Amino acid sequence: MQTADSREAAPIACTLSAADMGPRVARIQAMTREHLRRHELLGSALRLTYAPEAADEVARIAELGQACCAFLDFETRRHADGLEVVITAPHQVGADAKWLFSQFLPNAAAPASACPCCKG
Repeated sequence: MQTADSREAAPIACTLSAADMGPRVARIQAMTREHLRRHELLGSALRLTYAPEAADEVARIAELGQACCAFLDFETRRHADGLEVVITAPHQVGADAKWLFSQFLPNAAAPASACPCCKG
């Protein structure tokens, strides 16, 4: 886990190449479709809870995300009912945090019962 100061100082940019970005996003989206149980967007932080059977894959995705997006902080916590990941963006990102986190959120065409952070 990084300190807030090191996150704030890191450039807000992903270091993945264009060739690596597509497969990574596809991997994250597949994991979201198959294993995401809950999510909550709280300003510049996104809290995600995944099914227990996905814990190893989720931990690996968080590790890879931290390596390519040093400006984000990925914190993981294992629970009996799954793995929780909290992704925190620098405060200066503000409302753009939802855009940064979009690859981790369910499809925008989610049913009306989806949480408010997915609606627009």
